Amino acid sequence: MADDNGYRVILSEFKGGALLAELPVSGLSYRSILNAPGAASFTVPLAAEPLAGLDWSLVSPWRIIAHVQRGSRVLWGGPLLTWSVDLSAEEMTLDCVGLWEYHRRNMINLGYSTGTVPREQTTIARELIQQFADNPSPVAPGRPGYWGSNGPGALTFGPDLDTMKRERTYDWFAWKSVGEAVEQLGAVIKGFDFRIDHDWDLDARVIRNHFRFLYPAGGQDTGIVLEHGTNCTVTSVTSDGDKMCTETGVNGAGEGWSQLKSWWYNGQLETEEGRRIPRLAAVETNNSVVRVETLTAQAERMTAVGAFPIVVPEVTLHPGGEYSAAELRVGHKLRVRARTARWPGVDAEYVVQEIATKVTSSGEETTLALVPVSIFERVDDWVKGELGVAA
Repeated sequence: MADDNGYRVILSEFKGGALLAELPVSGLSYRSILNAPGAASFTVPLAAEPLAGLDWSLVSPWRIIAHVQRGSRVLWGGPLLTWSVDLSAEEMTLDCVGLWEYHRRNMINLGYSTGTVPREQTTIARELIQQFADNPSPVAPGRPGYWGSNGPGALTFGPDLDTMKRERTYDWFAWKSVGEAVEQLGAVIKGFDFRIDHDWDLDARVIRNHFRFLYPAGGQDTGIVLEHGTNCTVTSVTSDGDKMCTETGVNGAGEGWSQLKSWWYNGQLETEEGRRIPRLAAVETNNSVVRVETLTAQAERMTAVGAFPIVVPEVTLHPGGEYSAAELRVGHKLRVRARTARWPGVDAEYVVQEIATKVTSSGEETTLALVPVSIFERVDDWVKGELGVAA
């Protein structure tokens, strides 16, 4: 498969980073998701002796990490979660989860607080990851047990961005997940998106995993245009009202009457002629938030996102065409065009939320899950006071 499609699957030790083997897979699939782990699956013929000379006990959940490489680019990485053997077919299937799942499985077990001085939101996220996930002891950087960027399970970071300053307190007894805390930190007005990229450190002979902050949310311009029938196939277009809402509430720290709360109401959506809808409520809880302003930012974002149904195309890239999974990343912004003789269709910008690729002996198929850029524009409009009425 590596020769026919340019793909390689490389196994490394999760903690130490030592290269273990290259798998001669007969089929693979992998899925990258913005702000989430993603997943991958590999089929390995047992007759090919993929781990010849190595102890089979190495093929154990959370013991190894797999990276998918195409050409010179590493496109995906994550630890082994389950394996199974089909005795009749004499094949082993390795099911892996994206590296971010590891950070969801680590707790803020010593507590963390910005105190009374707000800090950059990207700094807070980086420190949470480095103190409680890259460092499973946890101990201070430079002390015995600290991973730093030495193992595939660890992350490297670019400079912290000049974004929004926030206050956060995570009590140790709440056992907040690092992954959940970072995801919630980004999912507010003027928040951020993120992804984990991978590339070779040829000098150290290891694959590095880089945490990328994407700010502002709303996609990175690429200039790419995907047109139905030319370089892609738009298999369907869906209008989804699941996230629509006219009033939103977010609960913060505390309990009962002392719990912090923020509630927002979009009266215009219920009354505007031509598109008025019934009252629809949505409520979320983020117990780590200690400022009403932050809860309000979350409630505002929910209200802005819920102001319209989401119209999204399902896109499949043409195999061997102009664009492939090697050129695209989650968080990229692109334009999609599709229409028929009797339907005006879509011609709009979208942010790539998910990239799913399946490779078999018969070829490669890549599908994209997209989110309209207009969602992020509505959030910006709401901040400017151009939408809705607060209550």
